[in-house]
Amino acid sequence: MLERDCGAEIQARVEAALDCAEPLSISGAATREAFNLLGPETSISLADHSGVIDYQPDELVLRVRSGTRLEDIAGLLQQQGQRLAADVPRPAPESTIGGAIATGWDGPERAFGVSLRDTLLGCGLVNGQAQLVNFGGQVMKNVAGYDLSRLQVGALGTLGVLLDVSLRLSPVAEYSASRAFQVAADDLPRWWQKTRQLRPLLRACCVYREQLHLRLQGRERAVVAALAGLGGEPSDFDWDGVRDLRHPFFHSDSLAVVQLPRFSLPRVATGETLIDWEGARVWVRQGDYPELVSAAQAAGGFVRALRGGPPQAEVPAAEWHRRIKQAMDPRQIFNPSLFARYFADGAQPLCR
Repeated sequence: MLERDCGAEIQARVEAALDCAEPLSISGAATREAFNLLGPETSISLADHSGVIDYQPDELVLRVRSGTRLEDIAGLLQQQGQRLAADVPRPAPESTIGGAIATGWDGPERAFGVSLRDTLLGCGLVNGQAQLVNFGGQVMKNVAGYDLSRLQVGALGTLGVLLDVSLRLSPVAEYSASRAFQVAADDLPRWWQKTRQLRPLLRACCVYREQLHLRLQGRERAVVAALAGLGGEPSDFDWDGVRDLRHPFFHSDSLAVVQLPRFSLPRVATGETLIDWEGARVWVRQGDYPELVSAAQAAGGFVRALRGGPPQAEVPAAEWHRRIKQAMDPRQIFNPSLFARYFADGAQPLCR
């Protein structure tokens, strides 16, 4: 694992940008650009700012620099029988933890475990005044003051240059197994009721091409007993491929994701769909983007185009987006184009 502390260099770069009023585009390994998750320009790359700062296996806490590769983190934790508590996407081998925090996406396990936001215990960053600041801490019970660290999750680097993060860990499950079932769309609500009875063993569920795939994890005895009464066929569904957006389904010129606060499958989804989070997240390829936007807004959710189509929906402006940006980055130098695209018109929430 590459160990390099570039914090002083990054701070100096921000100071220089403030002196000449130069906007800065912030990126990591640039592995999420193909999915319209980050901007194409890069003025500051944190890919070399990497390495472990502190790892406490007994406390289930890890602190790493933002350019540390997710694969390196996974390898380190595997040696102790541990993993990141959240299901974090890795679009490519060089994907970094900083990019994961900036985009804020979660994998299929999100609906049955914890979100990436909930696993972030603290962070260090360079703010819009070129100051080194730290938020949160390195313990799970840290409630003093405002929880500004979690604002970084999904903020796309618009609130500061993320230098390091402290993350919550969890043990690797003893046993894992998947099952597949032929399910018609009209039967899905009944299945959502059934899957809730499988918790806490249920870790993921996806519907693809009229097949429902369930993944159970936990103690081997408990998982085997649950499977005995569940039926279905053994499944080799590519869960990592869905998590990392590398499943063949995602190879499309037109790809959008519909995120909803509750189960409400858009009936106007004219393209092929992949459904996870018990219907709260629906991936659509070759769909009608305006119709998807209307259906999602009617259900209280939102749509984001990952390929093809406009990057955001036209909705009323959110003043609080601008107020947070003004407080953290008063000179508006961090990823201003991304902020204008995704947040200035209130298209995406900074906190999801």
